[in-house]
Amino acid sequence: MNLIISHICCMFLSVIPLVETTGTSEFVLFLGRFHPLILHLPIGGLLLVFYFDIVGRIRKNYPETFIENGLGFSAFFAILACVLGYFLSLEGGYEENTTNIHMWTGIATAILITFLFLLKRSTLESLKKLFFPLFVSTIILISITGHYGSTLTHGDDFITQYSPLKTKKNKPQVIDSLHYFSDVIYPILEAKCIQCHNATKQKGELSLISEVMILKGGKNGKLIEKGNALNSHIIERILLPLEDEKHMPPTGKNQISTDELWLLEHWINNGADFNVKALAYQENDTLINLLENYVEKDVEIIAEASIAALNDVVNSGFLVYRIAIDKPQLSAKFVRDSITTDAIKSLKGIAEQLVELELNNTTLTDDMTKGLKELKRLEKLRLDNTKISNTTLNHLVNLKKLKVLNVHHTEIDNEGITTIVEEIAPDDIYVWNTQVDKKYAKQLMKSSSTIIHHGVFEGFAEIKALKSPTLITEQTIFSDSLMITFNNPLRKAKLYYTIDGTDPDSTSIRYTAPIKITNSIKLKALLYQDEWLPSPIMEEDFFKIKYKIKDFDMVHQPSAKYPGAQKVFDFIKGSSVFSDGNWTGYEGDNLITTINFDEPKVIQNVSVSCLRDAGSWILFPKKIEVYTKNENTAFQKIVEMDYDATNEEEAKEISKKNFSLKIPQTNAKYIKIVVHNAGKLPDWHQGAGKAPWLFVDEILIQ
Repeated sequence: MNLIISHICCMFLSVIPLVETTGTSEFVLFLGRFHPLILHLPIGGLLLVFYFDIVGRIRKNYPETFIENGLGFSAFFAILACVLGYFLSLEGGYEENTTNIHMWTGIATAILITFLFLLKRSTLESLKKLFFPLFVSTIILISITGHYGSTLTHGDDFITQYSPLKTKKNKPQVIDSLHYFSDVIYPILEAKCIQCHNATKQKGELSLISEVMILKGGKNGKLIEKGNALNSHIIERILLPLEDEKHMPPTGKNQISTDELWLLEHWINNGADFNVKALAYQENDTLINLLENYVEKDVEIIAEASIAALNDVVNSGFLVYRIAIDKPQLSAKFVRDSITTDAIKSLKGIAEQLVELELNNTTLTDDMTKGLKELKRLEKLRLDNTKISNTTLNHLVNLKKLKVLNVHHTEIDNEGITTIVEEIAPDDIYVWNTQVDKKYAKQLMKSSSTIIHHGVFEGFAEIKALKSPTLITEQTIFSDSLMITFNNPLRKAKLYYTIDGTDPDSTSIRYTAPIKITNSIKLKALLYQDEWLPSPIMEEDFFKIKYKIKDFDMVHQPSAKYPGAQKVFDFIKGSSVFSDGNWTGYEGDNLITTINFDEPKVIQNVSVSCLRDAGSWILFPKKIEVYTKNENTAFQKIVEMDYDATNEEEAKEISKKNFSLKIPQTNAKYIKIVVHNAGKLPDWHQGAGKAPWLFVDEILIQ
């Protein structure tokens, strides 16, 4: 180890004059790019060794060999990091004083680590007394080195940028007070450019921290040409293809948006003045709309709906989901046929969050809708194909935020629609197949901003689709046989179904009586009716249990928040609400279970039931694997299933899914099932990079 470190030191000392006298080759610059990778090795190694040094002293069990080898490892890579760091500095673009401090503290750190390594190998007791205080000094010095390194890379306010103690500048309250450069242009540069062009890191010899530095430009000349944005160097670089190495910001960094580019070009084309207000130039709608993003807005903070309130709404027959993953606003849709007054009253518990509500195609009456007056945040309301009249519209007059109201196929008339238009003035009202007179509606629109839709138009077909059929049968797991019963379809709708997993159509089996099943099936069903679009396909898995699991092991126990490993074998299915008590939750961990049978069993299928609620950081698994073995044999993988757990489009809705893995007929005494957590939340998620939850309610063996 001594010989290796000595050779590295010689290489470091000999390469400096070589580079200075002969110039910088591309290969040297290439090597320099490995500095950020290598520098973490001595840091991690040194801290790990320091930890074991402290623990060993406390426990009186000092790991001498480990400490010595760990210091040798850290010394080797500290010296290598110094060499590569020097190569990286030859690229230029870094503030000289900060670079020098970082370089010399780094070299000093490498020397101290090497000295610690030599002290640990020394047999002199007098020198060994210096070991611990010198170790503490090295930890302090490597922290200082790291601080100046982060300053070079990210700017001098990198650590304090989001500090709660840092005074934050408030945005102006109105557009008229916006200064074009300081309030609009500089925040764009600060967010997208200044990380690489600041006081301590000046790529291309360019700094963007002040008017003087921006006008000075960099090694490629002036940055902006006042009055001509397209000839300005900053705009030229932004407009280059993303794959071009000269494109700015570089690939992987936050890019300039279309709106930000428009503002930059507009500012430059209008003289690039650093002192005038944004509206000093000729006003236009685009400018005013974009400037809205740079003023302080009154943001109403809405609390998340309570779990108890959500459970109450779901149990009353509603499907509830978030409008956006990271927002508390909710949308609710009644999914049963027979609605009640109590179901409407249950919505009061989520009145603060509810902005969209669908009560269409139900048995809703005027007497039931009194509770709607409590839903003051509603923006979209569907009451079509119900038994309501003008009386219900009188219940809505205080819903001042209502923008869209759908009442087609109801008993409302001219009087009712006039009340809504005068009291609320929604953006759109749909009234076809009602008693609202077309001529009267046209006249009413002349004195209002409301658009009254009196017929089928482009995009309206979705409103005429039947809703999916619903089941009365709630049980989906059975041991012998099961009768499956549907709710009676509304009006003259006909229900067709399949039990082989294929999509049904009007040539499939028509439902006329309860369906008896004796085996596991995938049931799919839909509704047809003349002059309506077919309903979406409803599907449900019914699973015939073959083996009740009594003896099993879990590698990782579920989180203490959602405990009970035995729940995955209790034959009780969970609802769409993750906190209903029937789900087990794993935060970041995989579910790994080994099932032990008394004797070898014939295995044909394994089913794993999971939940997805991306807004609550719950994703489906990315992979499921099944292994089997018998006595005196090793586990062998017999089947696996991959799944795109981070698909943004699919993750918008809360849903349950049965992952069914068909297995070539196998005799096994032991079965190991591995349900892989999705790993990390994807970039589109508000918790990107953090560990998601895996929720499983049932594992079934057939």
